[in-house]
Amino acid sequence: MNQQSRDELLAGAERRGNSYKFLSACYRLPDEEWRETMNAARDAALHPSLEELVGTTPPEREDLRVDYAKLFVGPFEVLAPPYGSVYMEQHGRAMGDSTLDVERRYRQEGLDIDLEEPADHVVAELEFMYYLVVSEAEAIGGDDPETGLEYLEKQQSFLETHLGNWIGAFANNVVENADTEFYRTLGEETAPFVEEDLSRIRDRIDRLDAETPE
Repeated sequence: MNQQSRDELLAGAERRGNSYKFLSACYRLPDEEWRETMNAARDAALHPSLEELVGTTPPEREDLRVDYAKLFVGPFEVLAPPYGSVYMEQHGRAMGDSTLDVERRYRQEGLDIDLEEPADHVVAELEFMYYLVVSEAEAIGGDDPETGLEYLEKQQSFLETHLGNWIGAFANNVVENADTEFYRTLGEETAPFVEEDLSRIRDRIDRLDAETPE
């Protein structure tokens, strides 16, 4: 692989990884450090499709916390359940076989993503994609395209089997039920980014495969 190709692949991975990290931060409970985390994420190179979200000024933290609780916590009806199994399992059953498969994939990578939440929480799955993208970039940067290709294939499999299957329905629930502009914009931009990233991954696989020696 020549230097230009490596640099282009690394730049793309940086934007993609930062974008998954940024989205995962957006879906966390807005605590005292939340705004600082958000500002740091905004300073990173992100995918252009998230520009509107980056430019949205979040309201006061208490307003965000109220909207967050209504959307993702309850206390009565959870309007936008942030768990993949709710959308993927029959009758919306939580902690089903799909959750167990997510846990298995985390363990295969030696990860213990502890949010005091099920493994298929949207934050955990976005963080996992961030990890896979960073691992891809480290391999490409270390002149190991074969391993980079393996991590791209893991990204493709995870989106096709898990996150990409339910993020659209989840994001629609966020958009339809959010009271704040921030969460509405977050919902509007999350699903298109993830869905389009699957196409980007396939393109990267084709490119890296072509440049990897037999």
